[in-house]
Amino acid sequence: MIAFLFKEFLSLFKRSIPSGVSPTNKHSLIINGHGNRVTLEVIEHAKDIGLNMITLPFHTSHALQPLDVSCFKPFKTTFKKVRDVTMYKSNPQELGKIT
Repeated sequence: MIAFLFKEFLSLFKRSIPSGVSPTNKHSLIINGHGNRVTLEVIEHAKDIGLNMITLPFHTSHALQPLDVSCFKPFKTTFKKVRDVTMYKSNPQELGKIT
């Protein structure tokens, strides 16, 4: 996404927050650090509208995405264990992706 489009996205993002975003009611936005969207102009715009942009280092977002690492991975692991136990008890056969 080119910087000027990302700047427009920030404005749309601001309007989508129900509690509102302002310099006195700040919110954080976690993004990957791709260079074509994180420009000085975009950072200043985010600051002006009350967004703190947190950028993840290049080529590490797959490992560092906070929700994937802290929330979804433990959930998926637990879900798969419960699913496998339940499926095995009702139909003891090998489980694959299609099951």
